[in-house]
Amino acid sequence: MRIHHINAYLNGGAGVASRRLHQALLAEGIESHYWHSDPMAAAAGMKPEAAHELPWGPPACWHLPAALSFARRWVHERTLRSFYRRGRPSRFGMYSSPARPAATPLTGGLEACDLLHLHWVSRTIDYASFFASVPEAMPVVWTLHDMQPLTGGCHQAFDCDRFRDACGDCPILGRPGTRDLSRRDHQIKQRAVAGRPMHLVTPSRWLESLARQSSIFDPACTFQTIRNGISLQDFSPLDKAEARRRLGLPEQGLIIAYGAESLQNEPKGIREFLEAISRLPSRCQVSGLLFGNDQPPAGIATVPLVNLGFLATAEAQRVAYSAADIFALPSHAETISQTAVEALACGTPVVAFAVGGVPEIVRHGETGLLARPRDVEDLTAQMRVLAEDEQHRHRLAAAGGRLVHQEFTVAVQVRRYRELYQRAHDERSLTSPSSGGRR
Repeated sequence: MRIHHINAYLNGGAGVASRRLHQALLAEGIESHYWHSDPMAAAAGMKPEAAHELPWGPPACWHLPAALSFARRWVHERTLRSFYRRGRPSRFGMYSSPARPAATPLTGGLEACDLLHLHWVSRTIDYASFFASVPEAMPVVWTLHDMQPLTGGCHQAFDCDRFRDACGDCPILGRPGTRDLSRRDHQIKQRAVAGRPMHLVTPSRWLESLARQSSIFDPACTFQTIRNGISLQDFSPLDKAEARRRLGLPEQGLIIAYGAESLQNEPKGIREFLEAISRLPSRCQVSGLLFGNDQPPAGIATVPLVNLGFLATAEAQRVAYSAADIFALPSHAETISQTAVEALACGTPVVAFAVGGVPEIVRHGETGLLARPRDVEDLTAQMRVLAEDEQHRHRLAAAGGRLVHQEFTVAVQVRRYRELYQRAHDERSLTSPSSGGRR
């Protein structure tokens, strides 16, 4: 079976998770191909024969009618976005429209597959032209990495439930209204996928429950949770003293780690982290260990900080996790955290805000401790519990390692996806018009 994966970027949570699945399928002898819009594929370690750049982009300037059409749509979409987003509160995160300036049909080699597997495709596909070009008989699996496919355009709806109906009055927009941009974008999505049975996969039961409530997807769609897997060869405990020596860190004292793609991404809770570790008692001898792009906000932390920068390899991440006594996950919203899974696999307990699917991996009192969302005082209190009880840290870490082995390995993930692929392929073969079956 030939599988084609589409994901916008190579990095970020969805990029890492989808590439790990793709590479694991290749290792099992499955013909898997990965399509993306990132020209730096070689730098990310992708095999050239299995990684392809998406064939979409602005038309050549010499093709005047197409170029003019592209320009008109680009101006129209930019004007709409500018109008509705002006003055919007940035703390609510991203909003992405399903309409693109250029059509994105299934062409250029994308169509040469037995099954299409979509991942994080925000700001990549034009819903109307893309889904209109997918043959009825082609099975489609879609792994949802955030809420954007369920809503008009927001990636996290927080306490808004308008996506269950038709959106509108969107709290993330600067100029909400009954028929605002979110209502239009919701309708675009709903029309694009109407009548198309798809197999929707989520990495957390929390997101699966929301996906089932969305009015965008057809009642014929199926829903299930398949965890994002990690390789236990890549992520396993390293002797803490050895890990600290490699990083030039002191052997004594408590180290609390924090990692994100960008240390400037405030919805990932960087400010809450810096405030919380600064409130811990001085007797704990706390220092912070950071990894990610950019520099953290200045003037917040009053304890020593070590910034490792962006860690491009699993081995570098393993050393960082292993060097820490606690890993902090103060995100304002998470589908389910890959960094939390990696930390537990490396023997480091996690303290996190109880948001989204996080409690499915950070189980309070079992694999880590949970704090009330955005409550710095409670986050500090939970950190302090572990900071002052080494044996408790060890118990949580051991239980976390067992949970990762049971639910979050690549082997479990690949087995469940292979079963889904085969079922999706068999069902569409039976119900396709040429087979005489009923759709």
